[in-house]
Amino acid sequence: MIVTKKYFTYLMRRTLMGILGLLTVIWMLVISVDLIEAMREVGKVEGAGLKEAVQMTLFRTPQILLTMSPFVFLFGTLWSFGQMSKTSEVAVMRAAGLSVWRIVLAPVVLALMMGLVLVTTLDPIASHLASRAQGIKNEMRGKEANLLEQFQDGIWLRQTDANSSSIIRAAEYDPDEQRLSGVTVWRRTLDGVFIERWDAEYADVTPTVFYLRNARRSTLHGEGEVLQDTQPFVVNIDLRALREDVAKPDALSVWELPTFTRVMGSAGMSTIDYQIRYQNLWSLPVNLAAMALIACGFALSMNTRSGGTAGLLGIGVAAGFALFILARFSTAVAKVEIVPVALAAWAPGLLAMMLATSLLLYREDG
Repeated sequence: MIVTKKYFTYLMRRTLMGILGLLTVIWMLVISVDLIEAMREVGKVEGAGLKEAVQMTLFRTPQILLTMSPFVFLFGTLWSFGQMSKTSEVAVMRAAGLSVWRIVLAPVVLALMMGLVLVTTLDPIASHLASRAQGIKNEMRGKEANLLEQFQDGIWLRQTDANSSSIIRAAEYDPDEQRLSGVTVWRRTLDGVFIERWDAEYADVTPTVFYLRNARRSTLHGEGEVLQDTQPFVVNIDLRALREDVAKPDALSVWELPTFTRVMGSAGMSTIDYQIRYQNLWSLPVNLAAMALIACGFALSMNTRSGGTAGLLGIGVAAGFALFILARFSTAVAKVEIVPVALAAWAPGLLAMMLATSLLLYREDG
């Protein structure tokens, strides 16, 4: 029993070293590539420079690495077990009486544990940093005033122009009709002095103007005027921004997504992307475990004396990419609501684990 535990600890440590080593290499590559992209974005904005580019790169990198984590586990486990097969360590373990199931248990448990840590701890941090990166990008483009937030009492939009700032509240937004209902607009000076308030039954949305219908104007002096027809309200945000300025799914952590999804649904906006993001996060440990099983299934079959190592590694990598493509296809199918979101998120990883287990059964028992 003690010997088995030592083998388990050793295998887990070797797998972790391979994963962390590969993660370091990928992290440096991601920073290099993303910094070039950030410099390209910064070059289009007057007054922005290297500082903003570096900040955006550092803030975006954790989210990118989280997205690439299945491949990190696939290649890291392949490399670790490939090295152990090359040095005959796996053969020694098998000769010592360890079954293939005890050998693959260590990387699978490691994948499940690290997957849970990524989802519950690192993803909230990465989401917060991604949100800050988007904030820097918006600020450079002069969009810092266009903020759309969803709360339980409706949709809130804040904008600022040269002379005043405005807060717009709407009970619901209909993207098909391009209409806000239950609209209230508060205007004040840049120093915070109240100017006026508008209440309207609804507002028709255009790229530069909200047309308030049946609106009433109120001021501090008690003046009120009912407008039977239309009151134009100039805005510096268009319909696309109404959708884009809502927090993106990647900018929300697994703990924020349920509340945000519920609020968006009550506001009449589509929540499918947020549901997919939520289910994909919780299914990440299963996907990582599937990648570890796939890597073990092919790495344990390598025999450096008889050759064929490169071919087996290539097949293992191809299998990992096939899982990635299947997951993307499953997500696309869920977006058009052909299958339930939960099924689309969990099925690829579970299917891959079943196939990898079948491969190991075949290799072990024939």
